[in-house]
Amino acid sequence: MGLSLNEFARAYYRAAEDMVSVMPARTPVPSSLKNTSFVIACSDVAGRCSVDIIGRENIRELAINGSVVAPVPGGCPGFIVAENLQSIADLVFAQDDRDNSVSITIDVNNVVLDGLAFSSKKYNDQYWIGAKFYRNCAGSIPFLTGPNGSILGLNILWGHEVGGCRQERLFEFIKMYGRYAIPTERTHIQDDVAQDIFRSITNNIGGETWSFTDFLNKLREPVDSNVLILGPYGTDEEFEQLNRSLNKLGYNGFLLKDAPDIPVQSNLEKLYAAMICSCFIVVMDKRPSGHIAELAELLRFRSRPVIIIRGNGRPSTTFLEDKLETDDYFKIAVVNDVSPSTLLPYVKWARGVIGKQIANFNRINSWRTESILEDKIPC
Repeated sequence: MGLSLNEFARAYYRAAEDMVSVMPARTPVPSSLKNTSFVIACSDVAGRCSVDIIGRENIRELAINGSVVAPVPGGCPGFIVAENLQSIADLVFAQDDRDNSVSITIDVNNVVLDGLAFSSKKYNDQYWIGAKFYRNCAGSIPFLTGPNGSILGLNILWGHEVGGCRQERLFEFIKMYGRYAIPTERTHIQDDVAQDIFRSITNNIGGETWSFTDFLNKLREPVDSNVLILGPYGTDEEFEQLNRSLNKLGYNGFLLKDAPDIPVQSNLEKLYAAMICSCFIVVMDKRPSGHIAELAELLRFRSRPVIIIRGNGRPSTTFLEDKLETDDYFKIAVVNDVSPSTLLPYVKWARGVIGKQIANFNRINSWRTESILEDKIPC
């Protein structure tokens, strides 16, 4: 092995830490890799070694030689290294019934876990019915075997007895290597860690793969019924009345302020995202507010039909009026009492604009299939 066990354990953990730090927040990375209390590395005289990464939620402190050891809160994890043991199985899977002790053979071509059933026979016989295994590990794959003969263990409950007392230990993330499976270069360690994290993530999500196509397909039907509502805030009663009327026509209205703030998005991007996820847009234009700037962006973007509701026909600003009245993506509705019946002709107009838009896109883009929205184009 090119590195000492201590250097290897630190290199492995640092590589994991670096990779986890750049992953999206929604990635189901094992919590032990994001909030680590201890990294325990051990090796035996047969040349095998293991790296056990422990989460703070699992074990916050350890008792070593009569002393309680805990890492600094929020700081680096504690590293504990034990070399040249008689067998790493004795430390990793401790028990006092030597007739049922675990032996682990890890080599380039095979991995043999002899006598390992997540706990000792004695533990199984006495405690299995009430074991935490069913709560902590049900459905998990306990060991994943790598092509080089190494093994990765995730969420393994190990039970044993010490002095007649029941003992349990949850292994959240443990990697074990045979003599010939240990990476010797730091770049090889990084590649190995990347593979381990990938395997742990796919295990946590049940092996499912994310598809951008599936993600967009799930938006198709909601987009057909979503309506972005813009206007001066502080008129909640009018917004609610508008939304109730839209509901009765089969639509779901939402305010831009109620859309979630995605950290990487600017306010303008938030508007664009809401527009893209809507079938059409309704603007309550009864007094000046920030919606005037939003109207300017809608004029520039021209991606969805826009219904502008006014109570008396006067605009909140005349600066944009020439553009609004001459653009076929905008329709001004003078409505004093918003209701399904007063909205109906304007919604019908919006559906007509959408229908023409879809027909044009399908004509120009030959690879497109028939859209869901086409089913609702008014005759």
